[in-house]
Amino acid sequence: MSVNGIWKVEMLTTYDWEPRATAYLRDGSYWGAGSQHYAVGNYTVDGTKFLADILIVNHGKPRALFGKQVDRYEIAVEAEISDGVFTGVGKDKSGNHVIQYRITRLADLP
Repeated sequence: MSVNGIWKVEMLTTYDWEPRATAYLRDGSYWGAGSQHYAVGNYTVDGTKFLADILIVNHGKPRALFGKQVDRYEIAVEAEISDGVFTGVGKDKSGNHVIQYRITRLADLP
């Protein structure tokens, strides 16, 4: 299954799903950005499983994520793919903190 395309990345907050970034996936490479950060990494797809290792770098005011406020975060995303939507979790590298993720297809890559 190819997941090459442009995707909306959301995180579940206490208020609801919050849009956080736009991601571009192509042949195992992950690139993403929001107004205050960019993200780079790699991913694999195994059947309906999406696995990614991502480095998030803040270039604006750092936001607390995973219980800390730093300029860089390394996360691992594990998600299930169903009907063009990935639903799963992002974990910090220590495995102590988890954030719910939803990634929805927006468009094919040109």
